[in-house]
Amino acid sequence: MLSLWLFPQLVAVGIGEAFHFPGQVALYYQEFPISLKNTATAMVAMVIGISYYLGTALIDLVRRNSYWLPDNINAGRVDNVYWLLVVLGVVNFGCYLVCAKLYLRRKPITDDDNIQT
Repeated sequence: MLSLWLFPQLVAVGIGEAFHFPGQVALYYQEFPISLKNTATAMVAMVIGISYYLGTALIDLVRRNSYWLPDNINAGRVDNVYWLLVVLGVVNFGCYLVCAKLYLRRKPITDDDNIQT
């Protein structure tokens, strides 16, 4: 199996991250209290780090509990790993839809709110 088969998936992930990170930082800047605005940048890095650890844990779990990812990748079932990722992605998208539906936006701060009488 050529490693070039992974090229389209990696390009899709890169494009997704390019659109995701600015939106995530903007959301944190809008929704965090004023005293925590500087924390937004650190939150992005923390979320990326947690996702890398979870990805590593998932691959380790697959390697320990199945024959899908042996040392000789040609003898494995990488397609099953990708189907597992598809199922997890659909479940994640469902959780996102539920959270987006239940999300209550913080009232935006306007100039009228800052005027003290």
